[in-house]
Amino acid sequence: MNIQQLTLPEHKRILVTSDIHGHLTLLKELLEKAGFSRDDILVIVGDLVEKGPESLRTLRYVMNLREEYGKDNVIVLPGNVDLWRIQMLEDLDDGSSHAFYRYLEQMRQWKGTSLYDEVALELGIRLDSPKQCVDAKAMMLERCSREFGFLRSLPAVVETQRYIFVHSGLPVSDRPEDLATLKDRNIYDVLKYDAFLSSGRSFRKYVVAGHWPVCLYDDRIPQANPILNRERHIISIDGGCGLKKDGQLNMLIIPDIHCNVEEISSVSCDGFEVFTALDSQEASEDSIHIHWGDNRIRILQKGEDYSQVEHISSGYRLKLNNQYILNLQEPSGETDCDDYTDYRLPVKPGDRLSLVCRTQDGCLVKKDGVTGWYHGNMKKGNPPYRKNATSQSESRKSAAERIRLL
Repeated sequence: MNIQQLTLPEHKRILVTSDIHGHLTLLKELLEKAGFSRDDILVIVGDLVEKGPESLRTLRYVMNLREEYGKDNVIVLPGNVDLWRIQMLEDLDDGSSHAFYRYLEQMRQWKGTSLYDEVALELGIRLDSPKQCVDAKAMMLERCSREFGFLRSLPAVVETQRYIFVHSGLPVSDRPEDLATLKDRNIYDVLKYDAFLSSGRSFRKYVVAGHWPVCLYDDRIPQANPILNRERHIISIDGGCGLKKDGQLNMLIIPDIHCNVEEISSVSCDGFEVFTALDSQEASEDSIHIHWGDNRIRILQKGEDYSQVEHISSGYRLKLNNQYILNLQEPSGETDCDDYTDYRLPVKPGDRLSLVCRTQDGCLVKKDGVTGWYHGNMKKGNPPYRKNATSQSESRKSAAERIRLL
């Protein structure tokens, strides 16, 4: 495992993003929103490909960025998905071809395409059967030799003066003697450390990680903004881009390598249509966020469009849209459901809302990275800009509030 030590220059912003998952449009929008320039250091903490529409173009765009700005200004780490996709193709043979093809079909159904479909399209071939996949293996590996070589060359962990960057987390302390032991470990020990923020580990330096969508850490309200834990020195930044229906691509903004953590802020992009709220509503007094990993429910009473259900682990009861129930006909009445919340957002007229979906019961929207229901009226477009409406200090505070400080 490649562990890299870097001394980052002072008076440069450090912009950190992760889990782009083939969403090139959002990445470009995010870089523009953050004002990325040659005066900044960009750190990408893995999972560039898959689950989005433009995996190859995203990977090549990042490679070109590093070539244009220099490897000291664009620091890239691999994610588990990046290396798994290489491994899947390299291991492809007659014995694994049916599983490989099933994966393609699942990705096509879920996202419309896959990294392998994009490569096949460039080659002018089709992957319509397990045999065609095996026959195309050598051509696909040759086509992506430069891209796969780039991913394999990347450091798994980057340690700097105050921050350690890694895709999913550290299974050891951040003391030099412990970090050194990582070199002999399996790389997936740092690429797939699930629920790192819940591990109970604490560090001297701040460990910045992606991989695990931050919304999975909240069982009450879906929130996609980065989480900064000051006591344990962990910053989790994966906004669920490409994985969650209401996901976003986050970018952490560290003003300077020696700045106070309270100065750290974030920006995000989600690609949703923006509306301006016209009516007020109060927040829910109680709510639930049912999500992957704890999404088992019991159907109490079936309805035509909605059913009364009980979330099994918590005992919480709610009305659930049937389209979120994964198997409405389960004989036992117990089944799984897709990510869902009954949280009602606090909204004031003029608030900026991103529309996730409309239903007959209201709109599922996002406000400052928080997802919930809105039952008022809204009009298309951003609220008007009010010059000098807030002071610079208030503006910094507003940006910092988009990070959950623990």
